[in-house]
Amino acid sequence: MTPADAGRYGVVDGQKLRVEIGTHRPVTFDDVVIRVREDYALAMHIDLDEANACAFQTGESGRLIR
Repeated sequence: MTPADAGRYGVVDGQKLRVEIGTHRPVTFDDVVIRVREDYALAMHIDLDEANACAFQTGESGRLIR
C-alpha cells in the first residue's frame, strides 16, 4: 500500500495483521505482512490455492483485523 493508505489504516511497513475474506467460504489469513512504498497499490496477493479455498473472485475485498 502507499504511505497515504498506511496512514488511513493506521499501519506501518512490516507490521503483521490478519485479513478476513468475506466470501461465501470465508477465510482469515494470519500474519499478513504490510508492505508500504510510494509506488505500491492497495492490494493483496494470494496464490491460486488460497483463492480457490475461499472461492475468491477478482475484485472482492478483505478486512484488516488488528
